[in-house]
Amino acid sequence: MEENFIQAKKLIDKAQKILSISHKRPDGDTLGSSCALHLALEQQLGKKVDMACIDEVPERFRFMADMDKVIRKFNFRDYDLIIVSDAGASYMTNYHTVYPDIFKSEVPVINFDHHASNDDFGKVNAVDSHCASTTVLLYKFFEFVGLRITPSIATALLCGIYNDTGSLMHSNTTIEVFEITGKLMEKGGKIHQVSKNLFRTNPVSTLKLWGRVLENARVNDEGVTLSVVTWKDFKECGAGPDEISGVVDFLNSVPGSKFTVLLNEDEHGNVKGSFRTQRDDVDLAALAGQFGGGGHKKAAGFSIPGRLQKEVHWKIVPANQGNESELVKLSFPESTKKSLV
Repeated sequence: MEENFIQAKKLIDKAQKILSISHKRPDGDTLGSSCALHLALEQQLGKKVDMACIDEVPERFRFMADMDKVIRKFNFRDYDLIIVSDAGASYMTNYHTVYPDIFKSEVPVINFDHHASNDDFGKVNAVDSHCASTTVLLYKFFEFVGLRITPSIATALLCGIYNDTGSLMHSNTTIEVFEITGKLMEKGGKIHQVSKNLFRTNPVSTLKLWGRVLENARVNDEGVTLSVVTWKDFKECGAGPDEISGVVDFLNSVPGSKFTVLLNEDEHGNVKGSFRTQRDDVDLAALAGQFGGGGHKKAAGFSIPGRLQKEVHWKIVPANQGNESELVKLSFPESTKKSLV
């Protein structure tokens, strides 16, 4: 990793105008990483750094510095260097659909990431799947190359850590994570501000949407916890696409569950699947890979074109086992149908 850091620093030193890209449907890790890079490279190295994301920045992350400066469109050839943070593959930025040559051009790309499924799309690939978040990786990079971590940078890095560890409660919360969190707090990072915005601020529309998800929750015969939410549910609750974030972790609290899957429709005619598990013997990255997705062993996801369709089945059971029961099954288009268990 040190050699990757050295090569990344050489590209940064050579560049004057840099584009820092977050992945689509941005979360606290990708935005915290982009924000930290923007602040550090502009304030300390005198670079011009634009932050970009194909989707709008969710309200809950706007407490970080300069989030109002994130752009959605650009001419990538105007830049000397592109940095992509927290994208498990180049397609996760979704900019390849708008600019087909963006990762094939003469503009070099630094790929900072912590997903095991990363496809090494950069000229320099600083990828470490042992890091709990990409901001943990960037903390190590800043320390290695001598970039000072200011209070605003520390807060952005903490946002990524809190996002990807579920506020320091997921199994990826290692001793290293606690040590780095403590050091970032010493440097002025506002952890209470991060916690409040990520986990303690939910509008009524979000609560209504989560209510739909929890109401639809089931545990199937294989011990898998499942739930669905349609685009109609989003509209009826007055909720935006980003308001689904976080509820899958509530579903993952069902005791004895093999793993959890949440399926939701979006406004573009796609179905997104989010996987979570607390078990060590389940590889969700491999499971998500069957649907063209990826992620981590205990947290992964995918997105495929399609819509959700409910199938209701009735059966007769012996009187001593209860009354008639309704079973809900989840169906995928035939072209992409694969087993979830």
